[in-house]
Amino acid sequence: MNALNPVCKLIGIFVPTLILAAVHHPILNISVFVICLLLLLMSRVRVKLLLLLFLPIILASIGMFFTGYHFQVESGAPVNADNWQMTGSAVWNGLTLSSRVLVYAGLGLLFALTTNKIDLIRSLQQQLHLPSIFAYGILAAWNIFPNLMEEYRKTRLAFRARGVYTSPVSPTLLKPMLVKAVLWSNALSIAMESKGFNGSVKRTEFYVIRVGWKDLLFPVVTIGGMVVFVF
Repeated sequence: MNALNPVCKLIGIFVPTLILAAVHHPILNISVFVICLLLLLMSRVRVKLLLLLFLPIILASIGMFFTGYHFQVESGAPVNADNWQMTGSAVWNGLTLSSRVLVYAGLGLLFALTTNKIDLIRSLQQQLHLPSIFAYGILAAWNIFPNLMEEYRKTRLAFRARGVYTSPVSPTLLKPMLVKAVLWSNALSIAMESKGFNGSVKRTEFYVIRVGWKDLLFPVVTIGGMVVFVF
C-alpha cells in the first residue's frame, strides 16, 4: 500500500466509500474493515499505533450498536426494561450502524497511514492537474503547522511564567499565534516569489510521480469488487 500511486489509492478508497454509503449491509462493512486491518498490518504500520487509534473507534462502534438497537426497539418491537428482547431487526440495525463506524474509520486510516502527504500533493498536481498555486499553498501550510504548534507551546509557557493561566482556546493565547501566522505567510510568499515560484507559469517536475499497472489495478479491483458484491 505504501508504494501505490496516491491518486490511484485515493480513487480506489474514496469511490468504495461512496458505494458503502448507499448500502446497509453490516457483513459487507465488517468484511471491508477486516481487509483494511490486514492491509495496514501488511504495510508495516505499528501495532501499538493501531491499538491507540482503534480503541476510541471501537468504543464509538459499541455505542452506535446500542443506539441502533434501542432505536429499533423504540420504533416497534416491545422491550422489557430489565431484560431487552433481542429481536432480529433490532440487532441488524445496531450492527449496521456500528459496522459503518468501523468501515469508514478503517478506510480513512488505511489511506492516511500509508500515504505520504508530499507525494499526495505531487500526484494530485501531476495526475489530476491540481493548479500549482493550490499545491504550493497546501505544502506551505503543512510545513508551517509544526512551527505553529511550537509557537503555541512557547506562548502558553510565557503566559504561565507571568502568572497568567489561559484555556487551550483562549483568545488571549491565540491572538499572538494569529499574528505570527500572518507574518510567516507573508514572508513565505515573498520568498517563493523571489525564487521564481509562479502558479501561472508551466514548470518541469523534479520529482515525477509515475503510474504503473499495479497502481491502475488497485482502483479497478476495489471498485469492481464492491460493485459485484452489491449488485
